[in-house]
Amino acid sequence: MTPWCEIGLLAFDIDGTLTDGTTWWGGPGVGWVQRYSVRDGEAILRLKQRLHVVPVSRNRTAAAVERVAQLGLDARWVGVVDKPESIRQICHEYHVDARRVLFVGDGLDDVPLFALVGVACAVADAHPAPAPVRPAAGHRRRSPRDPRPRLLAEHVSWRTAPLAIARAPQ
Repeated sequence: MTPWCEIGLLAFDIDGTLTDGTTWWGGPGVGWVQRYSVRDGEAILRLKQRLHVVPVSRNRTAAAVERVAQLGLDARWVGVVDKPESIRQICHEYHVDARRVLFVGDGLDDVPLFALVGVACAVADAHPAPAPVRPAAGHRRRSPRDPRPRLLAEHVSWRTAPLAIARAPQ
């Protein structure tokens, strides 16, 4: 497993990872609406100071595109069809070896990416298929969207990962 201090790029799914997985129909002029966490946004902004942060999602709703834009993230891989190929493109574009990528996902379409990256995470309420991951130490389900991930062979909170990475020696 890649040490936290060697992570060079964070890639993540949007639906169910940055959102609670719920959508609302806002009408023809608005489209589908999602709820995003301010805390996730703050963590992403801190992480951007230390490493590349890139969303990889099949979702291209106006809500997702706007959230990515508000965070100042590269939106080229929002609305993709082939996520594994997208990770390969991102690694090439950002000159980062896939072993230095941390990917956070929640769904069946994220499972193939877990084998491609150095650190793979699933949010606590992810689809059961990301089974190679274990709950974080002391994990209890607190809400439908518990922000603590299950990590491969690690017991690190998703909320403290930005601090661990930011404090790592350069």
